[in-house]
Order: sequence, then structure tokens, then C-alpha cells
Amino acid sequence: MEIKLLRSQKGQAALSDSLYFLLIVSGLATLLFFFAAGYGSTVEQKVVRQYWSEYNTGALETILYSSTPRIAGQTLENSSEVDYLLAAVKEDFADDSEIDETSAVLAQNISGIMQPIAGNFDYLFYLYRPDVQEFAFVMIYARDPPTITETGNSSEVEPGNVKTYFCKPASLNELEALIEHLGSSSQSNARIQLIELDEEGNAGYFVAQANLTMWIPTPVDLSSFNCEVHSCITPEGKPCP
Repeated sequence: MEIKLLRSQKGQAALSDSLYFLLIVSGLATLLFFFAAGYGSTVEQKVVRQYWSEYNTGALETILYSSTPRIAGQTLENSSEVDYLLAAVKEDFADDSEIDETSAVLAQNISGIMQPIAGNFDYLFYLYRPDVQEFAFVMIYARDPPTITETGNSSEVEPGNVKTYFCKPASLNELEALIEHLGSSSQSNARIQLIELDEEGNAGYFVAQANLTMWIPTPVDLSSFNCEVHSCITPEGKPCP
């Protein structure tokens, strides 16, 4: 009788151990599944962000070191004299402490470099002077909000126009607040040296900050940024009427 009781207790203990083992294995397998699924999503997000960052950095370097004809109206292929675009911008700024004569060329250059991703991203480029806390140049490429038309039981969504703005924000904090409002974005920064001439023609050198920021298209309010439209393109790729 005692032998049968001992055998019964051993059988129950073995069965309990098996159930606990299966429970532990099931829990570990479930945790491993959720970890693997989350790990894949995390890796994908990091790869996408890394691609944004590398493209952004390369684009900023290309903007700063791209070439431009020294004679207005000529192309790079036919120009007799070619120089860095940044050199032309520096000369333009040295004349009157403004980037005006080269602003259109600079905007065209930026748009051309960002063209491969312009269909999926909006962006801004600026040159900022920390010494006097003023912007030397600000360009924003952004889309108008889409137009939604209700037709019976369905809705038609028409993309908004794409506009390039020249802006003069009141402060860097105001521009940074806009960037924070955009959510996920990618930024690249570089330091450049600008020249400013005083009334006697003496040159003063100072460091300026160049910034390129891009983000997934999001409606932005530019009403307080003192902006003017430089160019406007319809969703069909034609100039706005």
C-alpha cells in the first residue's frame, strides 16, 4: 500500500513539474515573440532615421560646396568662370549685409539638390548669425493643406500647392518651436564664415550657422514668420496661376 502511495506521489510530482516546465517555456516563447516583433520595428525605424540623417548631411554639404557661374545668365557648362556658390553668397552678403542678389540662385540650388526627396518631404534651410541673433537667409519649402471635397457618400482629397518661401523670423527660438511642432524631423548643421564690411571698407569676419531640416509633410503656420512666396507649383507640376 505504501509502495503504491509513493508511486502515486511521484507521478503527481512529475506531472506538476511537466506543467510548470510547459508554462515557463510558453511564457518565454511569448516574450521572445513580442521582443522579436518589437526589435524588427525598432531596427526599421533606426535604419530610416539613419537614411534621413545621412541624406540630410550630404545635401547640406552639397549646398555649401556646389558650383555656380560667376557671370549671371550663363550655365555651368558654358560659363567661362566658375566658383563655389558659397563664395558668391559671401560676396553678396559683404556688400550690404544681406543675401539678395544670390538668393534666387541659392534657392534654385537647394531645390535641385532636394528634388529626389521633395515628393515625400518638406524642408527648410537657413543661415543664422549668433553674434547679432539674426537670420541672414531663410528658405522654407512646404505644402499647402489638402482640399477635401464631399461628393455624396465619398470624399475627394486634392493635394495642396507646393510653395517656396523666403522668410525673416523674429528669433531662432520661434523657428525652433516650429521644428518641434513638426514631430519627427532630421537636422544637419554646419559652421561657415561670413564677411561684413563697415563704412570704411574694413572687413569683419564672424561665424554663422547653416542648418538644413527636413520632415514628413505637415501643415505649418507661417503667418508670424514674415514670409513671401518665392515660387509656387501646383500638384500637376505647373506654376500656380
